[in-house]
Amino acid sequence: MLDREALNKFYEEVSARDGMSVTVFHARLASLFADKRTTGDICDYRLGKKPWKKLRDEITPVSRFLQFYEIEADRVRFPLNNNPPDCWLLNDIGNDCGIEVTIERGREQHHLKRELNQTGIGRGFIGLQDDSSEADFANRMSSRRFMFSSEQALESTKAGIIRCLCKKNDPKYANIKYLLIQAHLITLPKERWSAITRELSLVAKNLPFQKIYVIGNADEHPCGFQIK
Repeated sequence: MLDREALNKFYEEVSARDGMSVTVFHARLASLFADKRTTGDICDYRLGKKPWKKLRDEITPVSRFLQFYEIEADRVRFPLNNNPPDCWLLNDIGNDCGIEVTIERGREQHHLKRELNQTGIGRGFIGLQDDSSEADFANRMSSRRFMFSSEQALESTKAGIIRCLCKKNDPKYANIKYLLIQAHLITLPKERWSAITRELSLVAKNLPFQKIYVIGNADEHPCGFQIK
């Protein structure tokens, strides 16, 4: 069973000084999610409560990123200390690379997952940004579910990603190679996202990171795109 003891053991292994081989990392992560979990732990993972938050917000996005983009590295290490970067890609020949991870429209996802926990049925989109008021969230979540257009999903996601870019536009990240933005890309078919990549690239070009990627939050068959 994947309980807190097993999770903490995984945290110890993946944060060790020499890291964990990328192959073992993917295998261990898949094994963790294949194990049974209590309903309470599943609900806490969805909401990003401790001790599940690092697994949800840092480790799983990096795993999807490495697999989808086929990024080469010998080992991976997560400091798990709230200091940048969130992850190190370690190579036997040197040239280690840092990855900073951030979540697009995290507050919306929190409210959607809370509804899923409470009712057993979740919706996929409400179109609010992280700086929306609690009253706005309460009003939207108490309203009936509604159909959303592709344009609504594109514009909301674009605004959320731009907000992430602006927050990470800081010289302290100058020595970190990758910025990884996890976004809720399952709201549209993957080919639709090309409509916003050019504008996002214009915003991203002046950030201190060498490369910037967006990755979806689907556990299977993730999609993504590069904006720098």
